[in-house]
Amino acid sequence: MKSNPKAKLFRLSTVPGSGTGAMAVLMTAMALTCLQPLSKANSAPTAQKFVRVPLAEATILQINEAFNAGTLTSEELVMMYLKRIEAYDRQGPELHSIRYLNPNAIEIARELDRERMESGPRSLLHGIPILPKDNFDTFDLPTTGGSLVFEGSYPDKDAFTIRQLREVGAIIMAKTNLDEFNSGSSGTSGFDQVRNPYNLKLSPGGSSAGSGAAIAAVFGQVGLGTETGSSIRNPSSKNNLVGIAPSTGLISRAGIVPSSIALDRAGPMARNVTDAAIVLHTMAGMDAADLLTMACVGKIPEEGYLTSLDRDGLKYSRIGVLRENFGNDPEDEEALLIVEDAIETISESGATLIDPLPVGIDFFQVLKDISSRGAEKKEAMNHYLSGRSDTPIKSIEDIVESGKALGKLQSGLERALKAPPMHFNKDYIQFFRDREAFTELMLGLFEKYDLDAIIYPYQTKPAYTIEEAAPEKGAVRGADNYNVLGRGTRISTTTGFPAITVPAGFTESDGMPIGLEFLGKPFHESTLIRLTFSFEQATGHRKLPSTTPELDDEFILVPATH
Repeated sequence: MKSNPKAKLFRLSTVPGSGTGAMAVLMTAMALTCLQPLSKANSAPTAQKFVRVPLAEATILQINEAFNAGTLTSEELVMMYLKRIEAYDRQGPELHSIRYLNPNAIEIARELDRERMESGPRSLLHGIPILPKDNFDTFDLPTTGGSLVFEGSYPDKDAFTIRQLREVGAIIMAKTNLDEFNSGSSGTSGFDQVRNPYNLKLSPGGSSAGSGAAIAAVFGQVGLGTETGSSIRNPSSKNNLVGIAPSTGLISRAGIVPSSIALDRAGPMARNVTDAAIVLHTMAGMDAADLLTMACVGKIPEEGYLTSLDRDGLKYSRIGVLRENFGNDPEDEEALLIVEDAIETISESGATLIDPLPVGIDFFQVLKDISSRGAEKKEAMNHYLSGRSDTPIKSIEDIVESGKALGKLQSGLERALKAPPMHFNKDYIQFFRDREAFTELMLGLFEKYDLDAIIYPYQTKPAYTIEEAAPEKGAVRGADNYNVLGRGTRISTTTGFPAITVPAGFTESDGMPIGLEFLGKPFHESTLIRLTFSFEQATGHRKLPSTTPELDDEFILVPATH
């Protein structure tokens, strides 16, 4: 596999001890330049009043206010995040959420600071650190899909979404860990086990586990995740984040290590709705390399999604409460109390609730029966690998022959090889028919009751321990496999409808977050953002994990408003 001639890479898994080697080099790079970062102590104009905003609470809008006021530089922002990674990813709680650091992050930030001074910012994301999951192709960092098979392998070009972000000035500061080839929800890659910063013994959710843990621990401003089942919403729920699984066709999957041709999606994972909305708009768009994105033409608001940020957004809305998707065993009770409080808040905020939402079928059984992606993995992976000129691995057969995949995944890949072609697979053809019928059912509910959204908890059952969720435990114990009511949901997956998971509170028994999911009609992301922002502002369930507390001087100065 070729090496990247453009930069020396710091792979955290090989940094001795606590990882101080990589950080020391980054700090040295900062010291060797003539350009010094602004000091918070002396950069704020004395004639204007400023307020301190903790880094963990700062939105992209507030960061831009600080940029514009001259109290913060992108370089300073990157340095704050790098210090947190140094303190908590390989030391302290040892989250193992970061797969690769971009060794040029500080230099890129400086260049963007210079550009801002000379010609102004390109966008709200100018100089903002982003953490994509390590299945997004990046030309300057390896893309492994969490597997030793692709260790040290650099794609020739960025994924469409990464290119979109770089063009508006975002910094790809690091890449995050994940379940190997997106196959699981335990956060277990071929390199490391991701840990949940809210409870180190419990699963961080997957497969976008690294993005979930890293953004919760404040290692970057926004993470990028992907899902085939619920791998954006699952770790977002378990890490107290806002996760957006967009309408199928809103965001290109080209240049992303896949699992499914029909079901894969990519989206942002953030500490607040505002940041998720900003990144969502940049990621969205038609891409000729992913023809499903033709469906989004004319359906993306030109002004972006920020106009949907309305504190009173729940007022006069109509929301269905899908109680058929709530767990109903004693172990669900603690989470259900949190969800009931959330529903009460939504009602008090002016929404009309259809509670319970009548569905007329054995809803969970039907959903369980059709929540399969059949024989797509072989075709999806082989198509993706045919475009990777940087590696001799060109097919699932090559991966199996390498013997480097984790045991559970290795056996799964071997089964995929034996599956009949998709167009001759009767079970798979029936899956498509059932999926279409279920989609029509859900559309009918939206239309019959004139709904803006349908809500339900993402999960009500306690999270698995890391040991229970480990890949060697198999499909039943090894993942939130959607075969048990209250163990996760694939409504959004099966329909391709957009869904946003938003923090709803914490359980007392294990300190784990509970996520409330808002499901919307296709390409109605603006509506969901309006509703979830209003809910977020009415509740405020964000809090920093106790395992990753604030460091010294970890704040930004924002002009005071009157």
